[in-house]
Amino acid sequence: MKHDSRVSFNEISKKIGKTEATVRRRVKKLVQEGVIEKFTIEYNINSKPKTRATVKIEPNFKQIKKIISELKNIEEISNIWRLSGDCGLFMMIEIDSIEEFNPLIEDKISQIEGIKIAETCFITDVIK
Repeated sequence: MKHDSRVSFNEISKKIGKTEATVRRRVKKLVQEGVIEKFTIEYNINSKPKTRATVKIEPNFKQIKKIISELKNIEEISNIWRLSGDCGLFMMIEIDSIEEFNPLIEDKISQIEGIKIAETCFITDVIK
């Protein structure tokens, strides 16, 4: 069920042998208790898949708040993770084509004071 949030309460009730009212009540309780945080959908606006890459950055930790603030404003960066120790920051980049990558790095990311790009990797296949 966790892979398809479109399954109706009625379908779930048939699969688990409970009434629809019971399923509805239990789902409501799970939401109230915070076990279920949200219901979501996945969508694809364009049929053309995005080009995705990961970028590891070594930030100047004296400027980390400013660096993170500026990175959050770059539309092409979909995720930013702060890693433990001296590992720095790890980001997911999503762009329409590989030709957009160098301008993104050169004109936006590298212009932020206090960062050094340590590693970039293009995602070639999504396993899970």
